[in-house]
Amino acid sequence: MQRPFGHPPKQVHVVSRTLSSLRLRGALTTLLTAVVMTACSGPSVQPLMPTPVLFSELGFSPLDHVPEEQRWTPRRVYYATTRQRINDMQRIDYGNDEGSRTALGMTLIGFGTPQLSWSDLSEYSRTEERSSAVDLAVSGLMEIGAYTPGTETSDARDETGSLAWLMRDMNASIEASRDDDLLIYVHGAKVNFYNASAFAAQLDHFMGRDMTSLAFSWPTRQNIIAYGGGGDVRRAYRAAPALTSLLEELAKNSKARRIHIVCWSAGGRVVTAALKDLYERHQAPGVDLREKFRLGTVYYAAADVPAEEFFDALPALDSVSSRVVVTVSSKDGALNMAQLFMGGGTRIGQRNQEISADELEQLMATERLEVVDVSRDWEGRGFDITGHRYWFDHPWASTDVVLSVRSDFTPEERGLAPTNLDLLWKIPSDYPERLRQSLTREEIQLRADDF
Repeated sequence: MQRPFGHPPKQVHVVSRTLSSLRLRGALTTLLTAVVMTACSGPSVQPLMPTPVLFSELGFSPLDHVPEEQRWTPRRVYYATTRQRINDMQRIDYGNDEGSRTALGMTLIGFGTPQLSWSDLSEYSRTEERSSAVDLAVSGLMEIGAYTPGTETSDARDETGSLAWLMRDMNASIEASRDDDLLIYVHGAKVNFYNASAFAAQLDHFMGRDMTSLAFSWPTRQNIIAYGGGGDVRRAYRAAPALTSLLEELAKNSKARRIHIVCWSAGGRVVTAALKDLYERHQAPGVDLREKFRLGTVYYAAADVPAEEFFDALPALDSVSSRVVVTVSSKDGALNMAQLFMGGGTRIGQRNQEISADELEQLMATERLEVVDVSRDWEGRGFDITGHRYWFDHPWASTDVVLSVRSDFTPEERGLAPTNLDLLWKIPSDYPERLRQSLTREEIQLRADDF
C-alpha cells in the first residue's frame, strides 16, 4: 500500500544526477524571478488554504520530512494553458481570449513574504490558527513554447519541440522527487491564469511537496455572466481536446508512475469531456487503458457537471482511471444557482439529486467510483460542510482530497464511514479520531523521523 508521506528513498545515483540539474535550473529560476516579478495581471494574491485536519489534529507538518537542501519556500508548478498570451514585451501573461495552441511553461509560486522562514511556514502548515496570513503570489514565470492539440487521427503538432522540452524537464523533476506521481489541477470558472498555478501549488504543498504538479488553465473569464450565459461553458468543452492530447503525451513520454487529476466546479466539465474523448480514441479489444495512461485518482470537487453528462461518460471514466471520487454537499449555492439559471438538470456536486433506477444500477455497477457526501448526518457532527469552496476551505473535506491522491487507502482507511450504499461515504463526527486509528492500524507512523 502506498504511504501517504515519505516514500522510501530512490536510488542514490538517480537522485544525485537529477539534483545537479535542479541546481542549474535553480540558478536559472533565480534569474527568471528577477526578470518577471510582475508576471500576472488581475487578482494575483490569495491566502494559503486552511490546514487540513490531518495535520492540525495528528500533530505533524507536511513539510517535516523535506530534506534540508530543498527547504526553500517557493514552489515550482508546470502549466499548460489554452489562454491566448497577451502581447506585452514587458512581461509574460495570459488573458481571457482563447488561443489556437496550448502554451507550456512553469511558474514559481511564492509562499508568504520573502522574509517568511521555512520553520514558520512549516508551523503554519500544521496549525489550525495562524498568527498571520500566508499569501501565495507568482514570483516568476517562463513560457517554453506551444503545441497544437491532435485530432482523433493525429498526434499533437509540436513544431517548436515544446512538449519534448517539457517532458525532459518534468521527468528530471519526477526523478528527483520523493514521490514519482504527477498531479494535474483543473480550475473552475471565473478565475484568471494565476489562480490555476496557485491552487496547484497549495495542493502540492499539503501533499508534502513530494510530487510534481501541473496546472491546466482554460480561458474562463472573471465574471459570472460569461459562465452563466453559456459562453464559458462552451469554452470549457473547447479546451478539453488540449487536455486529452496532454494526457496522451504524458502517457507516452513522462516517467510519472501515476497521473492524478483534481478538478473543481466547471473544471469537471473539461475533465469529463477529455477523459471520455481519451477512452473513445483508444478503446480496443485487449487494451488496458488504466495501464496505458496510468491515471490514478480523478477527484471531482464540487463539480458543476450535469448528472446526465456524467452518467454518459461514467463507463469511460471507470475504464481509464484507477479511482473516481465525487464530493457532494447539501448547500452548494453556486451549483444550486447554476441548475436554476443555466438549466441542464442537477449537477453531480449537488446532494439529494434524484436518480432513476437505471442510473442507480449503473452507479452500482461501476468498479472505481466513490461518492463522498460531506453533508450526510451533519446533525451528528453539529455542523454541515457547505459552500462551493468547501473542498479546500474546510479542513475535514480537504483532508480527503490529500489522502485520496497521496495514498491507495480505501474510503474507510481514509476515516470515512459507510452508508446504506456501497459506493456512498460520509464524514463522521469522530473523523479525526478515525484518521488517527486508521493510520496507526495501517502502521503508518506519521512522524518526521519516519519520512
